[in-house]
Amino acid sequence: MNAKLRDIILNTNVPLVLKDFPVNWECFDGSLKDWCTRFDKDASDLPRFESMVIADCETPQWERKRKRFDMSMQQFLNEYSKTEDNKKPKFDWAAYQYKRTDELPPSCWQGIDFKRFGFAEHQNDFSLWLGSKHANTPCHYDTYGINIVVQVYGSKSWLLFPPETALQSTRIPYEESSVYCLENFYAPAPNKLSHYEKFQAQAYHCVLNAGDVLIVPRHWWHYVEADEMSLSINYWVPLKTDLDFTLDELIVKHIIESFVKGESEQLKKYLLNPNQLEEIVEKASSLFSLFESAVHNQTTESKRKLWDAEYMNQNEVTQVISSIGIRVRALDVMSKEAYNMLLQNNSMRHEAPKDATLATSSNLENNVISSTLELLINSMCAPRCIAGVKRELFRRLGNSENL
Repeated sequence: MNAKLRDIILNTNVPLVLKDFPVNWECFDGSLKDWCTRFDKDASDLPRFESMVIADCETPQWERKRKRFDMSMQQFLNEYSKTEDNKKPKFDWAAYQYKRTDELPPSCWQGIDFKRFGFAEHQNDFSLWLGSKHANTPCHYDTYGINIVVQVYGSKSWLLFPPETALQSTRIPYEESSVYCLENFYAPAPNKLSHYEKFQAQAYHCVLNAGDVLIVPRHWWHYVEADEMSLSINYWVPLKTDLDFTLDELIVKHIIESFVKGESEQLKKYLLNPNQLEEIVEKASSLFSLFESAVHNQTTESKRKLWDAEYMNQNEVTQVISSIGIRVRALDVMSKEAYNMLLQNNSMRHEAPKDATLATSSNLENNVISSTLELLINSMCAPRCIAGVKRELFRRLGNSENL
């Protein structure tokens, strides 16, 4: 079954949900509270959470706008779960997410592997996402790989769009391997709902419950929000085609960092996601050596097991699904009624009470960068423009070899 499931994952061109899939990972025996208790017992330091208030909704809830603080897992459960007296948490939501194995106690990831999916070579290469209700990731697509998401506790809402959907890409904030869009599915402005309605015919949606698995095909846009206290694990299946996009990402990195160097810390924090602030390549020669390696497909990524994809058509995939003996459901396009209801419900967040700190934060962001400069950076880094630069580079390389 593992090989058949791997074929399905590598070849599906629509998102798939595997219902009640038995991963049987040792570290998640018991409840979420049990897992959090073990984390607190075995961790050497308090975990660092990020938080955001629901009322901050004029733009997507970018990471740069979030507050960060340390607290125990037990404190997190106590403050951000519903209590008998409905005590409100300090912030509307909090999350400990996008965490790798080196940030977790070994007892909290013991037994996690992706052999059941046909990928035994994961090398502990997965990420953990823990968040309270409303914790969300702005709409984006992943540059690399196919995404396998295992919902361990709680539930999450996934809104997905195929790669060709005409969402407005942005590389601000810049994060290597993630291309965001400007559309704010967390809280679409009521007076702009007609813009969002244009995407209904390409919108797919599911609520992923505990025990479910979601397969996100390569380059699919997705907006993700926790419907309740939630923990999930994801693994990006590395593909041979990823090597082509390594060069694209290095070109973007060069452009973004050329604007960042010498600028204020405030501008750096606006342009770069927090996890990128410490990864600025100060020397152009160092960045160029990475660039040159990518041109010749000599990146460190080549040391990993890379998989072929799209070697079966969708009819063949359907046949394999029918023979595999597990519950696999292909997502369908949302109905117009369901999509509009989701948009309208999320747009109501604009009616939440605002406080003075939010207004001040919004004003400060408006003054960080000129709109013209932001448009220039996004225009230069638009995926189709980067692809054009790469094509021109290889055209010139080919010509130079013939001279």
